[in-house]
Amino acid sequence: MTAPPLMPEALSVDSLISPFHAHASRFPDRIAVTAGTRSLTYGELQARASRLAGRLQALGARPGVFVGIGLDRSIDLMVALLAVVESGAAYVPLDPAYPAARLSHMISTAGLDLVLSRGDLAPVFSAAGAKTVIDVQAYGGNAHSTPYATPDDPLYAIFTSGSTGQPKAASVFRKGFANLLGWYGSELTLGPDDCTLVISSPSFDLTQKNFFTPLLTGGRLVLDDCGTYDISRISALIRDHRVTLVNCTPSAFYPLVDAAAADGYAALSSLRFAVLGGEPISIPRLRAWLEHPACRAEVVNSYGPTECTDICAYHRLHRGNLDDFPFVPLGREIPNVTVTIRDEDLAVIPDGELGELCIAGAGLGGGYLNDPTRTASSFALAGGIYRTGDLARRLPCGTLEFRGRADHQVKVNGFRIELGEIELALEQHPDVREAVVIAKDGRLIAHLKGSASAASLKEHLATLLPGYMVPGEFHHAESFPLTPNGKVDRLALANAPETPKAASFQDGSLTGRILALWSDVLGRPVADPEANFFDLGGTSIHLAVIHVKLREMTGRDLAITDLFACPSARTLATFLSPQAATAASAAQDRARLQRAGLANFRRPR
Repeated sequence: MTAPPLMPEALSVDSLISPFHAHASRFPDRIAVTAGTRSLTYGELQARASRLAGRLQALGARPGVFVGIGLDRSIDLMVALLAVVESGAAYVPLDPAYPAARLSHMISTAGLDLVLSRGDLAPVFSAAGAKTVIDVQAYGGNAHSTPYATPDDPLYAIFTSGSTGQPKAASVFRKGFANLLGWYGSELTLGPDDCTLVISSPSFDLTQKNFFTPLLTGGRLVLDDCGTYDISRISALIRDHRVTLVNCTPSAFYPLVDAAAADGYAALSSLRFAVLGGEPISIPRLRAWLEHPACRAEVVNSYGPTECTDICAYHRLHRGNLDDFPFVPLGREIPNVTVTIRDEDLAVIPDGELGELCIAGAGLGGGYLNDPTRTASSFALAGGIYRTGDLARRLPCGTLEFRGRADHQVKVNGFRIELGEIELALEQHPDVREAVVIAKDGRLIAHLKGSASAASLKEHLATLLPGYMVPGEFHHAESFPLTPNGKVDRLALANAPETPKAASFQDGSLTGRILALWSDVLGRPVADPEANFFDLGGTSIHLAVIHVKLREMTGRDLAITDLFACPSARTLATFLSPQAATAASAAQDRARLQRAGLANFRRPR
C-alpha cells in the first residue's frame, strides 16, 4: 500500500507531529522502528513519546528552549527525539563518546539545563554541566503534552567544527525542516512500503531527516544499533529488512557496494535510493552496481550545509545518465530554496563564472547559538543569505557544479572540519610552538614546531577534540614552507613525498600480506609493521573493508573487535598465526569440557 507523498505546500504548524499521530491512530500495531532485537509499533512509540513530552513540558520545555539528547542509535533515541519535538522545544544531539571538555562547551553554549539520556550515561552529562538528566528508559509517567510550537520556532541545533577553536551550534527552524521533509518524501515517493536504514551518527545533520520522514509517511525505520561499522552486519540489515533507502556518506556506502559484488549485488537488491552526501561522489566506484541488472536503485547526490537545514540542492544518478557530466553535479535547488553564485562583494555573477555559493529561502537557519559574531560573518542577514564558503558555478543548463572550498575547511569521511580548530588545540600543548594541519588522501596530518611526542599529542587532543578530528600522523619541522606572500604553503606540505618508515615486507609472510592489504585499502605504501593502523589514517570504515578481506585471506571467522585489539600489522599477524588459532581452539575446547563437567556435576546427598 502506498500513501500519497508529503507535499511541501501541505505542511502545517504541527506537520512534524500530526502525520505521525495520524498513522499511530490508524495503524497502531504497525512496526514503526526497529533497533537490534527491539521494535516499537506506531501506537507504542506515540504513547511513550507523548508521555515523555508531557514530562518535559512540566520541566519547562517550550519553544525556544534547547534540550540535549545524549543517546546512540536506539529505540530510546526515537522516543526522546519525538518527545522533544512534541513538547515544542528544540533538541541538540550530544555524543556520549565526546571528550568531557567538548561536551561541557556544547552544554554551556546551547544552554542545556536538561539532557535526555540513559541511567548509565547520566554521570557523563551531569559532570559536563547538565542540571537535570532524565533517564528515558526509566520514565513511564502519565503526563500528556499539548503541542503548540510554530513554524518559526527552532527545531534542533547541530554542532560543527569551528575555526576559532570551539565548535559552533547551527540552529534550524521547524519550517525549514518541514520543507525539507516535504521535498524528501515527495521526490522519493516514500510511503508505507518503504524501509529506511540509519547507519550515520545522530549528531550528523544528514541523519535528522531519516529519523522523521519514515514516521511521517507510514514507513518503517531500522537503526543500526552497533557502535562499529561492520559491512557484513549492515548488508544483512539491508537484506533482512528489505531496506529501500539508506542515507550516508559515499565513504560509508562504497564498501557495501564492493562487498555485494561477489553475489551479483543481491544484498542491495531491495534498495530504491542511496542518498549520499558530505563528500564528492565517485562514479567509477558505483558504475558496475548501477549498471547491473540486479540494481533497481538510484543514487541521490545531496548537497547543503548544516546551517541551511541539510539539503539545498540535489542530483539523481541512474544508469541512464552516468555520463551526462564529467563530474557528479550538485544539481538543482529543492523547492522553496534559492541558490546564487556571488563575488566577494556578494553581487550575483553570470552563469558559468566561478564564485561563492550562497543560499536563501526556506532552509535558511537561525545562525549559531549565542554567537552573534560568527553568525554575522556567515549570514548576510540584511540580504537573507548564507555564505557557504564553497566555490561553484552554474552551468548554462542550470545545473550547479562544485569546485572546492575557499578556506581551510575540509571534509574527512563526511565530517566537516575546520583545520584551524585542530591547530589551536595542538598549540595549547606546552611543547608545541606552531602547528599546521592538512588533509591528504582522507586523513589528517599535523606538521608542528616543537618537541612533543606523538603519544603526548594524542593524549592532549583526546581531552579537547572528538576522535575524528585527531590527526593520525605528526611530523616535526624546524620551519614550514612559505608562499611568496609569507603565508604557510599548505599545498607544498600536502604534496611533500612520503617515505616509508621501514623496509617493505616482500617475503610473503603474514605480516607482509597484512601490510600489502593495508597499503591497498589506504591507497598508499605502508611498510612499518609496528605502526598503528589508526595513526596511518585508517578509519572504522577502512577497518571494515580489511575485516572482510582478512576473512577471505585466512578463512578465519574473525570478529571486527579482534582487529581493534590488534592495531599493528605485527600484533595482528601474531593473532592470526596458526599457532594462535590452535591455542584459541584448544582453550575453547577446555572451556566446553569444563562447562559440560559442571552441568553433569551433582551435589552429594
